[in-house]
Amino acid sequence: MSADLFVISPKWTVQAPHLRCTLRRALAVRPEQNVWSGTEHINNAVAMIYGGDLQDSGPWHLNHSQLRTLKIAIEWRRAKRKANPQKTAPDILEHWEEIEDEVIAAYRAACHKKGLYWM
Repeated sequence: MSADLFVISPKWTVQAPHLRCTLRRALAVRPEQNVWSGTEHINNAVAMIYGGDLQDSGPWHLNHSQLRTLKIAIEWRRAKRKANPQKTAPDILEHWEEIEDEVIAAYRAACHKKGLYWM
């Protein structure tokens, strides 16, 4: 595992709780929906939820593995949101999508840094 850390800075107070909730939901349904395929992601998710890696304010310093765990959970959550649209306030949804996009962009940058490219 690389020691490189990638910095993500949440700009709104709803962003960290949203990602922690996303991880909790993914953990809850993981046995039925197989959100993650390994214990590394489960351990990362638990650590990010309860270990303070996703604090409400200040920058987050995440490694490649943590970014991948978040990316997988975000993609799963987005698929659920698309399949079952709820009436979420547009400004809140915008803030959620902003941090989701930032995490995915950071993961893409981490992959590119390792020489791994994806569409």
